[in-house]
Amino acid sequence: MPLTASMCRSSEAAAPGTDRHTTATLAAAVLGFFVITLDATIVNVALPSIRDALGGGITGLERVVDAYTLMFAALLLSAGALSDRIGARKAFAGGLTPFVVASAACGLAPSLPVLIAARAVQGIGAAVTMPTSMALVRHAFPGPARRARAGA
Repeated sequence: MPLTASMCRSSEAAAPGTDRHTTATLAAAVLGFFVITLDATIVNVALPSIRDALGGGITGLERVVDAYTLMFAALLLSAGALSDRIGARKAFAGGLTPFVVASAACGLAPSLPVLIAARAVQGIGAAVTMPTSMALVRHAFPGPARRARAGA
């Protein structure tokens, strides 16, 4: 039996009662993505304050930025594969939790080495959270038309 346009549309229709679930999934994914992006930007703005509070000079500040960036870039592809293996929801929670804890550690860091270590853990959490946030949206909105409407 050939696939018709009406069959495709019906497979994209949301099941009754799932609108709240898909909205919550979209909100969580967007929030996770936003926090990771914001963190990468805000640290660059805060570098002069970090230098004044913790010292370390330009080399220390480079390490603060590089610890996050290196861990994020090195683990991004592996984290996507991990998400495929254990599930996007589990991976998202498993990435966001250390990211949030490391963010608190960054804010409370008494010295530059502690800040650098916490930034590395943030990078690991961000590397897991970023690809899984996109996978969550894909799972919540399976059809291209629904994904396009979700983003609007």
